[in-house]
Amino acid sequence: MTIRLVGSLVAAAVLSSAQVTAPRPGAPDANPDKPKEKCKVEGRVTNLSSGEPLKKTTLRLRMSMSPGAGISNPSDMANYSTTSDAEGKFLFEDVEPGRYTLSAERPGFVRANYGARSNAMGGTAIALDAGQHLKDLVFKLTPQGVIAGKVTDEDGDPVSGAQVQVYRFAYVRGKKQLQPSGASSVSADGSFMVANLAPGRYYLSASDSRAMMGPWQQERPGRRGPEEAYVTTYYANALDASSAAPVDVAAGAEIRGVEIRLRKARVFHISGKVVNTVAGGPAQNLMLMLLPKDNADGAMMFRPIMSMVRDREGSFYFNHVLPGSYVIQSNTNTSVNGERNALVTRQVVTVSNESIEDLVLPLGPGLEITGTIKVEGVEAQVAAQQAAQQTASQRASAQARRPFVNLTVFEGTNFNTPGAQSRDDGSFQLRGVSPDKYRVNVSNLPDGTYVKSILFGGQDVSRTGLDLTGGSGGALDILLSPNAADVTGVVRNDKGETIPGVLVTLWSPGQAPAGTADSYRFANTDQSGGFRLSNLAPGEYRIVAWEDIEPGLAQDPDFRKRFESQAASVTLRDNSHDTADVKLIAKDAIEAEAAKVR
Repeated sequence: MTIRLVGSLVAAAVLSSAQVTAPRPGAPDANPDKPKEKCKVEGRVTNLSSGEPLKKTTLRLRMSMSPGAGISNPSDMANYSTTSDAEGKFLFEDVEPGRYTLSAERPGFVRANYGARSNAMGGTAIALDAGQHLKDLVFKLTPQGVIAGKVTDEDGDPVSGAQVQVYRFAYVRGKKQLQPSGASSVSADGSFMVANLAPGRYYLSASDSRAMMGPWQQERPGRRGPEEAYVTTYYANALDASSAAPVDVAAGAEIRGVEIRLRKARVFHISGKVVNTVAGGPAQNLMLMLLPKDNADGAMMFRPIMSMVRDREGSFYFNHVLPGSYVIQSNTNTSVNGERNALVTRQVVTVSNESIEDLVLPLGPGLEITGTIKVEGVEAQVAAQQAAQQTASQRASAQARRPFVNLTVFEGTNFNTPGAQSRDDGSFQLRGVSPDKYRVNVSNLPDGTYVKSILFGGQDVSRTGLDLTGGSGGALDILLSPNAADVTGVVRNDKGETIPGVLVTLWSPGQAPAGTADSYRFANTDQSGGFRLSNLAPGEYRIVAWEDIEPGLAQDPDFRKRFESQAASVTLRDNSHDTADVKLIAKDAIEAEAAKVR
């Protein structure tokens, strides 16, 4: 009998490679059962504005599970917490060696990550070798900002129960979009307060609670004729985010007196029935979502309108719908004849100047994608023999690191994307997939591996994407290579000083075709200015470090292309362990080029 275990195949590949290659920094210990000398971490927390020590600050030291950290099983992770004393001092004792992140939070201050150059950044990784005593860490917390005010109607009366959302611009996959940064419910007197805000420029919106009712609470108009309702209104009095007025918040500032006056607008409804094409007759106990077809403002700018299909007629109803193009899609699996099946419905609708009624949505099985994940160059029989010799901890680790496959649409909003973790034999199954064009994402890869190819119908779709618009499913064959490369280095400034907590970005030169997979990889430098990028495929890469950059901006290929001439070049081969002298791009240069691509 042939047994194929993905975790065992990877373990066999790594063991085979280790016989001819010296262990690299950050790799798992060859003797994991040998006791390691514990570490200490200590420092001090202060107020960024006044410099005064901050007591009663909660600090958390969390071990990383990133590739190369030496941890692949969640049960092996070690996390710690402590509280600062009256002098702002904190101490972690008996800490396991490893790679960590350190965070701090205290009422009245913005939660922060150690070494972060802004409150939105990930911070500095802390690498602890056995027996290391890391001292004199200084954690500076920013006093929180507050925005407070009232939500009123057209007559100036309070609108109780409304919801206020605070946004700020951020980069999502390299594109500048408004993203949520806080929220508040509106009290009976119409007042609201949003706290824990970092310094920056914000935009506010208010929505009437009646427009946010759950799927079981959808209200239909009580009379015939045109419908009007309070709609999402942006401060000060705008119906779209592009016309919203900004509110600038300094560290510790309290901005009060902000009034958002809700506006009414013509709204419409979408109603109809869902027909079960498998069991026949109306569908029941099904959740539907109404989503924007285009995602220009970001998925989080739009709260999906929900509808529950529960009556005998299979009817649904979406209210308070503004003009635009939308996608109606199912949100849950449905039982057919007592068997769990992933049934889906998906239809594009456009609302212009009238409501849509008597819409019939077919609910069917969708497409089925099966697949296998294999490791190149490792015989299944050898892997099975080595699996039999693994300890319980090693077996648990292999199971935890089984790869996960999911699909994300090229265009539009990604909600409930199909995904599945591979089984012990490397197989996986995606059911209820809607006809669309998808990126194939493979995550949770074991350390030392990379995705070499993703075949569908004999064609490699790792960069072109998986096109299912023809309405047919099929099989994905995913091949992993156990010969991943890695790059290490230290980032220094012009004075030769090491720079902790900066972002290091690696990518393939040139412009990736629109909508395809990107080679973008990143890491933050640790407390010594060092970094490691692992699980890399062979190829030609560019690599730079950014002095201070907004999160997500470096994901934009157009932006990165402007720095290719300044980037270090590195050519990776199978199993290569390279080092790179990385140029630090100054903050002024980053901001100048970012302004050109916004």
